[in-house]
Amino acid sequence: MSIYLIRHGKTNGNRDRIVQTPDTPLSTEGHRQAQLLAESFRDIPVQGIICSDHVRTQQTAEPMRAMASSSFTLEPLLRERSFGDLRGKAYADIDADFFAENYAPPNGETHPQFVHRVSLAWQSVLNAYQNMSGNLIVMTHGLVLRELIKQHLVVNKGMLPLSDFQNTCITQVNGLDKKTVLRLCDAQHLGTSSAQGAAV
Repeated sequence: MSIYLIRHGKTNGNRDRIVQTPDTPLSTEGHRQAQLLAESFRDIPVQGIICSDHVRTQQTAEPMRAMASSSFTLEPLLRERSFGDLRGKAYADIDADFFAENYAPPNGETHPQFVHRVSLAWQSVLNAYQNMSGNLIVMTHGLVLRELIKQHLVVNKGMLPLSDFQNTCITQVNGLDKKTVLRLCDAQHLGTSSAQGAAV
């Protein structure tokens, strides 16, 4: 059994490189990606789905929920990093490297605060998974996925990512040791025509 870490589908904010707000919905392309994602799990039994409470993650999970009789839980700890007053602004209009570890966004999360929250999120996922006997889906965001992989998971040195955190990419974690990555950023269910989105 496995834990599947999945990034949400594409939004217009991804397309236009805008720092997104919690209520940013999926674009038409994002809804299509969510359907393709659900189809890729048609033959994989899913016991539970744990989802960030942002709109775009919930919409991405919806086709999967409709297809499988899985438990569904919203987990605020899986939210994307809060960039505070920068949310809603285009990347090009921000006069700072707001992804830098030493940058503190006004009224947002510092990098250490975000890292700590992601650690709490992972512990929450593991606590839920220990009570399951099947596969678990974790629906979250690009920066959260990067931090989970960096801080909590083990990636074989010979393993190459199949995409650069493309929307709806799947990272599969071994359910036995709960840390070994079996598939990294797999977006093959989308085919080759989908353009990659921005990180947040």
